[in-house]
Amino acid sequence: MRAQSFEATIKAAAPDAEGQFIRPSPGHLTITNMTFLQIIRFAYGEGIAGNIEITGGPGWIDRDSYNLEAKSAGSATLPERQQMTKGLLADRFGLKVHTQTKEVNVYSMTVARSDGKLGPKVQTWDGTRGGRDAPPRSANPTGPRCVAFFRPPGMVMEGASMGVVADMLSSRIPNLSRPVVDKTGLSGEYTMLLEFRFQPPGPAGAAAPVDEFSESLFTAIQEQWGLKLQSGKGAMNVLVIDQASRPTEN
Repeated sequence: MRAQSFEATIKAAAPDAEGQFIRPSPGHLTITNMTFLQIIRFAYGEGIAGNIEITGGPGWIDRDSYNLEAKSAGSATLPERQQMTKGLLADRFGLKVHTQTKEVNVYSMTVARSDGKLGPKVQTWDGTRGGRDAPPRSANPTGPRCVAFFRPPGMVMEGASMGVVADMLSSRIPNLSRPVVDKTGLSGEYTMLLEFRFQPPGPAGAAAPVDEFSESLFTAIQEQWGLKLQSGKGAMNVLVIDQASRPTEN
């Protein structure tokens, strides 16, 4: 059987666009205001936000943001959508990559309090979505049961494990050059809010010194979620970008 592929339109996102989304549906994938680097994370990563270290490539890959509308002939699972997105990136961006494993700098995410109590903006998920029956578990064990997305200012997650939280943070602090790894030991699913103005991609996001940005983010995570990020080492899959070019819009 021939593998499915996407037919897609790709356009540059508006420079002042806010909010970033990946919305899959049967036979369709919408990516809104995501950098090329974030789209690569979706295609090649192992979690909802692509918890994979990426190196190489031209400087624009984490500055230029795109809107992508892709359609396939039939419905597809997450792995199938990822595989089709890989093909799309190769066709439209000329992306060529290879993988390797190495020890890298990471942020270990742990519970901050010795009694294990979490922060005021973390609640145990009630098992429903807006009062309706809980959605079934998907084929992606690292995905949320309901939603996980960024919105100004901060993040919203419902039915999310701590692994999903780590993945989401990994996707949003690329300027710190470290993925976040879940070391909380918590196995539950949670509803979580974070009030924090993340740096936008590109030159505007580079304006704030990294130390100031990380300190304010880490403080917000500890005060609101009761979680702590600490520097450490970990073995990670590394995706090396050998070639990439800007796409022709359509």
